[in-house]
Amino acid sequence: GTIAYDRDRFAECRDAFRRLVAVEPKMAPAWALRGLCEFRVGAYAASRAHLEKGLSLRMPPSEGLTRVALYHHALLLVRETKFDLAIAPLSTILQFQAPTGEIEAACGLVLLRRPLLPQAVPAADLDLLKEAGQAYCAHLARHPEVAVKRFEALVAKHPRERYLNYGHGLALAQQGSARATEAFRREIELFPDDVLARVELGFALLARGQEQEAVPPAEEAVRLAPGLFATHLVLGRALVATGRLERGVRELETAATLAPQVPEIQLALARACAQAGRKADAKQANARFRSLDAARRGAPPEGPAAPRKP
Repeated sequence: GTIAYDRDRFAECRDAFRRLVAVEPKMAPAWALRGLCEFRVGAYAASRAHLEKGLSLRMPPSEGLTRVALYHHALLLVRETKFDLAIAPLSTILQFQAPTGEIEAACGLVLLRRPLLPQAVPAADLDLLKEAGQAYCAHLARHPEVAVKRFEALVAKHPRERYLNYGHGLALAQQGSARATEAFRREIELFPDDVLARVELGFALLARGQEQEAVPPAEEAVRLAPGLFATHLVLGRALVATGRLERGVRELETAATLAPQVPEIQLALARACAQAGRKADAKQANARFRSLDAARRGAPPEGPAAPRKP
């Protein structure tokens, strides 16, 4: 399997790793390499399932193969319009390495909400994608001073481009600037149907202790996108912060149902349940948070070392 992978014989590689995981089902690198081979032959649904299987076996994020698996997992999530879920793997990669052109492109696709693989991006959009990706990478890598400058340049260059004011607001919020709410409100002004800016406006207001003001944009976000976990998360947190515990817990439970793999939801739910006196539910949510957080941080996988081809 590894010989075939190194020689770009991806169908042969896929079949070899399929046989390997049948006899060594806990070998994380084998699942990851099977998924990578499937990606290269266009078997995207199988690729995502098998990359997730490998990553669930706690591949250490500092390893090169893990970062390659995370990158391709992010691309597959982007392709399926699951942009919010693609943020976590890209953020993990950027904890351990500087952004490459490929990672910048993936970050640009997430920020601009383009459900494409990088090779399918129209030539006319490549410069915007690159610049947006560089700015968003800086945000995900937690370099807000760099991200703010890049987003300011982008907004000046493309004042009516969707999601750029939103990205600017994210960077400002990470920097702790009160100007973040202005950027989110500008995005909503330009695009009245925008959900993401309303979600982040709610979070920004919560961070500044303006809990009552956070409820209306969060309510509107849920109305516009009831299937997006982040809308229920921000509304749940705002309701809990304003003392409406029962409804707040329900919103957080909805968020957890929509995105059971997001540890921050379980943490918010644990705290809300504890505040509401639901000790058993709080204990369960806290246990789920610890498990998800440990999986995200990673642990050594079982099995021999695997090749690390980007």
